[in-house]
Amino acid sequence: MTLPDPRAAVDALAASRTPYLLGVRHHSPALAAAVPALLDAAEAEVVCVELPADFQPWLEHLADPETVAPVALAGTGEGGRLSFYPFADFSPELAAVRWARARGAEVVCCDLPLGDPGWSGTDERAEDAGPGSGPEGPGRRSFADALTAAGTGRDGDDLWDRAVEVLAPGCAPEAVRRAALGVGWALRADAVVPATDLAREARMRRVIAGAAAGGRRVAAVIGAFHAPALTAECGPADGPEPAGDVPAAPVAAPEAAVTSFVPYSFDLLDSRSGYPAGIRDPRWQQAVYEAGGAPDRLRDAAATALTGLCRELRRAGHTAGTGEAAEALRLACDLASLRGLPAPGRGELLEAVTTVLGQGEPLGRGRALARA
Repeated sequence: MTLPDPRAAVDALAASRTPYLLGVRHHSPALAAAVPALLDAAEAEVVCVELPADFQPWLEHLADPETVAPVALAGTGEGGRLSFYPFADFSPELAAVRWARARGAEVVCCDLPLGDPGWSGTDERAEDAGPGSGPEGPGRRSFADALTAAGTGRDGDDLWDRAVEVLAPGCAPEAVRRAALGVGWALRADAVVPATDLAREARMRRVIAGAAAGGRRVAAVIGAFHAPALTAECGPADGPEPAGDVPAAPVAAPEAAVTSFVPYSFDLLDSRSGYPAGIRDPRWQQAVYEAGGAPDRLRDAAATALTGLCRELRRAGHTAGTGEAAEALRLACDLASLRGLPAPGRGELLEAVTTVLGQGEPLGRGRALARA
């Protein structure tokens, strides 16, 4: 097996204009802040977002300026399977939908309808792994492992956080986009792509092709893992496609899905709530998004978060004053400097909080800190 050069692979993804690829994680403050500038630069006329076609009627409400996130789209598909798609201000898809409303661009849901059999993973259309996928060869180190090794070395480090989020402050939007595409490519290069994803990507390619009819400029805001399957080189001939006419736009679900638009909460966005695509400490992620990629504002956000933690510790009867908050902030910033980061990320903040405010006490004070 000949392995592609990672830099060349990412260069090719970043250079794609049919469609313009914006590979994201569903909750990413760095990308959500960069999305407006990236879509402006792409001059997108159509934005395809990774959402089931059934949610198309809700997009105008999702983009409405009076809609206050967090919110979620919910729907039931085949067999009554319930699907939730939560959004916060730091969700790149929401940023893209809002951008499209402000610029008068069209938005199209490009994922499989909720009732499509492709969600079952047994669809006949998805029989092989497709380009860029396969098991590791003997003695080969995975690209994802290599990226992880370049991080802090902490157990459970979030690859996306260390390769995208903490490096983003002060960077140009295009650099953030390239970093995200790089992580998605690395994960896919190491993977055997599930049949469900292949069926979904086949649908995305068809919808994108229809959206580009007449030479319209299309931007695809999709999970970074899917980006390598959506370039012009991965057209219908390179992947499993269903027989029959190619639709020019999303088609109705085989069975009518029941959908709704509901309020959500930061607590439910946390991965510890059981939400599989959740993100740790969403309130911190909101503060990162509001900092807009400015390192100084991010340090201010860290100071605010630490002050709030100290306040909660005092309410629980523990000593935590200005000195503790200042020392925790100093340690977080020093860790960021040692790691070559423009500002402390969630990991640096967590290490500083554990060291300074936790004081090595796992029970009484440690439990109070965890609650805070």
